Amino acid sequence: MLALAGDPPNEGGTAGDFRYALELIELVRAVGDFSVGVAAFPEVHPQSPDRATDRRWLADKLRAADFGITQFFWSADHYFRMVDELAALGVETPVIPSVFPVINVATAKRFSSVNGAEFPAWLAERFDPVEDDAEEVRRIGVDVATTLAQELLAQDVPGLHVYTMNRSASAREIYANLGLAGK
Repeated sequence: MLALAGDPPNEGGTAGDFRYALELIELVRAVGDFSVGVAAFPEVHPQSPDRATDRRWLADKLRAADFGITQFFWSADHYFRMVDELAALGVETPVIPSVFPVINVATAKRFSSVNGAEFPAWLAERFDPVEDDAEEVRRIGVDVATTLAQELLAQDVPGLHVYTMNRSASAREIYANLGLAGK
């Protein structure tokens, strides 16, 4: 069971019965014997007042969960810094990193902004000149995601979550690029 807040309503603000994931985790635990996963933001949750507070809240949430899955990020350094900060707080719950193969530049920039993830200049330099060429954007998106996935897997991460955005071609290509096809 993934205990996630989900996307905010289009009108802004918040909706729902819970203010914090811990409340949802408590309900899930009371209802049944589920494995519970939670969200983790390597670059800090966009609503957190500061990094230290964010990491304390994330640590509390992960202590109550069985695993975490990150929001996407563009540099492995963000993930490894988060893991180190959590370890310093005594958290050993596995956190699965996410990779996002870009298929639309405007969407990737918007998602980055909404989720508090930096869209780095080096990435914009690769995508901006070809943003109107859908196949080239997808090709670069697969390349960037494959490179990030390779870097993460080389450091023994507990798995990978690949955003598909209801389109599996890029995810399948990343899987093949990583040499995982047929395993």
